[in-house]
Amino acid sequence: MAASPPQTEPSSSASNHGAPSTEKLRVFDYPDPDIIVRSSDDLDFWVQKVFLVKCSPVLDGFIQAASNHSDDGLPVGVGTLLPVVRLPERRAILHSLFTFLLPVDPVLPPTLEETMELLSVAQKYQMSHILVHIRGSIALKDPPLINENNALHVYSLAQKYGLHRETAQAARITLKYTLTIENLEGKLDIMPGVHLHKLWKYHRRAQDNLVADVDGFRESCARNVLKGLNCVVLTSSKIPKWIDDYTVSVAYNPSLFDLTEFQTALARHVSTMAGDGVEKDGCSICAYSLPRQTINEFWMALTTFVHANLEKVSISHVDCIAQPIQCLTGRIGILHPQGKWALTRPQRRSHSHSTPAQVHGG
Repeated sequence: MAASPPQTEPSSSASNHGAPSTEKLRVFDYPDPDIIVRSSDDLDFWVQKVFLVKCSPVLDGFIQAASNHSDDGLPVGVGTLLPVVRLPERRAILHSLFTFLLPVDPVLPPTLEETMELLSVAQKYQMSHILVHIRGSIALKDPPLINENNALHVYSLAQKYGLHRETAQAARITLKYTLTIENLEGKLDIMPGVHLHKLWKYHRRAQDNLVADVDGFRESCARNVLKGLNCVVLTSSKIPKWIDDYTVSVAYNPSLFDLTEFQTALARHVSTMAGDGVEKDGCSICAYSLPRQTINEFWMALTTFVHANLEKVSISHVDCIAQPIQCLTGRIGILHPQGKWALTRPQRRSHSHSTPAQVHGG
């Protein structure tokens, strides 16, 4: 049965004895109700308590307490009183929550802020299975509810509500931003400074992890993925120097982990113009003979390397333990020498599932 949206039509205003009733506006009327949940804005949800008791030990305790005070119940018939449980949440949040509790079509709140509040309420009432259900519905949204345009705001809300998983997810997406104080103008009021500082420390640890492991990755690529490639300039390990330089640059400046940046590095390498504008011969080998499969294998190896190191970063710096979430290819903030922070928006880019060879067309 689909739940109807919240209504504002009042139900009966008198008890069976003719005395004034304490019934409020009824906004949710499930068949055969045996409990009334009243929102902070004095609106009533008539539901079956079995659904609440089964999903939440906290609500179970509230219902038992309300049932023990039958005098506070609402008269609905001859000799019948329905217990009234008063909750501090607003109608909009409770209505959405009950669509996940009851066998009706689930309905997410219309705004990001209310969706985060819904998650926090489900967490507060220890509804572990309902949290999974809500997050599953959020994951189906297209475009994604949490994205690079609102990740900083989501991170702030998640910190406010103590949502560990959303904090981790938003923090991971903010790795597409660079953090310096100059670029945070107009955004410093989004979150408390202590939360922003923890986010900066998370970015720094991501960089440190990559730098610590990059030499091992370079050696592995030289032995396996890039073995046998020709180029006008090779390293001592006999791999193209421009690829090796790009790999190192990603470790020290993870914001370069991006297909566009990789293609830019290749374009510079094969260009006929030097950095000072003096003409020179580009690398015709890499321009025309770079094996597509080899480049695809390198990019997949680099992606695995970056993602694995990001997974190792402790999210304790953002007050949570990281959950297994999808890593995102993109720009990652780094600590500047002056120790400042910032936020810049990356250019819109192609889908992260693309490979360099697909972009290169090789």
